[in-house]
Amino acid sequence: MAFIQTKDLKFTYDDVEDGEAGKVHEVLKGVNLDIQKGEFVALLGHNGSGKSTIAKMFNAMLLPAGGKVYVEGMDTLDESLVYEIRRRVGLVLQNPDNQLVASIVEEDVAFAPENLGRPPEEIRRTVDECLKAVGMTEYAKHSAAKLSGGQKQRVAIAGILAMNPKCIVFDEATAMLDPAGRRDIAAAMRHLNREKGITVITITHYMNEAVEAGRVIVLNRGEVYKDGTPKEIFSDVAGLQEIGLSVPQVTEFAYLLGQAGYPLPKGLLHTMETADAVEALLRGLRKGGTLQ
Repeated sequence: MAFIQTKDLKFTYDDVEDGEAGKVHEVLKGVNLDIQKGEFVALLGHNGSGKSTIAKMFNAMLLPAGGKVYVEGMDTLDESLVYEIRRRVGLVLQNPDNQLVASIVEEDVAFAPENLGRPPEEIRRTVDECLKAVGMTEYAKHSAAKLSGGQKQRVAIAGILAMNPKCIVFDEATAMLDPAGRRDIAAAMRHLNREKGITVITITHYMNEAVEAGRVIVLNRGEVYKDGTPKEIFSDVAGLQEIGLSVPQVTEFAYLLGQAGYPLPKGLLHTMETADAVEALLRGLRKGGTLQ
């Protein structure tokens, strides 16, 4: 059984003008997905493709207008199961200030276990473990308001970890961060997935983050456009650009070289493998006498 499963998933909203219902917009149009326990999935799509909508449906923040979402077999439409679903699927939002609830870092992380009635010694252990997992141990006594954006986001992740989730959904969690902050959060995602076995789903506009995932799902106009490994997805540069998406810089570089008559292997994703491919191309050109 898939950890998260969507069946013919639909979502709509009304444009409301002057208090009256307007045009109905279809955001999701019958999406079928299976996400397995332990996967690292990147969900991509242009603005309005439905990616953030579906992210919020994975933990019942939004509910289907049609079709179903199941989390470990639990139907998100069943109100009696919402608490259990949200314990299993945590959601990290774009702005960490919207998720921090206490002024001191360790108090924020302790908020969830305290409200669950856990004993003090267990709360202390949980806080220490969660802060360590995101590299924020030394900031335990610091004011949350004085942290950088990336540090705040890591505290927000620690607060979710305190709920002991099986899955964390990152809804454009790096969008408001500087490059250093984005690298910190990307590293935290990899650690949580590879070392802790947590299912990670990231919604992002940064293609260099998406290449770290094991699977990439592309949404376009509320439907699944592509689903595969990063190499498979980013091999189709022209197709992605046609629907308004970019590709990793090295992938675009290799594509442009190919368009100019100097083909490189498809699906290059990383700087070093691209450098090796360019070096091999240059050796071939020199050997053939077409490059001096």
